Amino acid sequence: MKGRTKLPLFIVTSVLILVLISFGQQRYPAAALGLVREGYSWVVRLAEAPLDFASGIWNNYIYLINARQENAALRAKVNALEARTMAFGEVRRENMRLRALLDFKTAYPDLPLVPAEVLGQDISLVFKTLVLDKGSADGFFKDMPVMKPGGIVGRVIAVTPHSAQVLLITDVNSAVPAVIENSRVKGIVKGRGDGSLSLEYVKSDEEVKVGDLVVSSGLGGIFPRGITIGSVRSVKRPRHKMFAEILLKPGVEIGQIEEVFGIGRDVAYLR
Repeated sequence: MKGRTKLPLFIVTSVLILVLISFGQQRYPAAALGLVREGYSWVVRLAEAPLDFASGIWNNYIYLINARQENAALRAKVNALEARTMAFGEVRRENMRLRALLDFKTAYPDLPLVPAEVLGQDISLVFKTLVLDKGSADGFFKDMPVMKPGGIVGRVIAVTPHSAQVLLITDVNSAVPAVIENSRVKGIVKGRGDGSLSLEYVKSDEEVKVGDLVVSSGLGGIFPRGITIGSVRSVKRPRHKMFAEILLKPGVEIGQIEEVFGIGRDVAYLR
């Protein structure tokens, strides 16, 4: 098609060349020859313009189609790689959690630990609780202490054959007898309902400083001794008040709990 389009241009060009040769033989003035050459250049331009225009549109169209297809293929590959990366990241995080659970169980060989997974979490204004996938058929019971790597999670307040409800340590109804690990100052850790804890009934003149580790004292017959509860975040000693105002950061990130351990009944140092 392109060859046939060029044929009229070739004929016109040949005729003009013969005319120029004829002009050269008859020795016409240079101005006349220049005029003919100028006319020839315009004829060539006008003859080639539609072909160049059509060729440009066709090539650009094909290029855009190919580019669009390549972009779609690349986008699909990028999405697949992102999905694979997310899957690998989730597997890696799960492996880290499971390894931490295994290390934790190894670190407490004397504790009869029963593993469970979190089915749901209720953080309403009334209660802060978890629902577990294990119940009385698996050895869970009311007031069973629940913990995970990092420290105490809470205690079981209701149980069915295949589920258990856990009152979180951060709930306002939670109270755990505790002791500051270094100074051995005793108090009661209470939930504040906002994700933090307070250490109550510690006199203002007692030795307490930011960063101190607070663990369970074993009193009360529910939580074993020496399990991490949290660390001291702030200490205030108001004038004319008997007790200090001590806030704790929980050892467990309450909003990120996925697996826990219930502590069975046969705990030697609860007695």
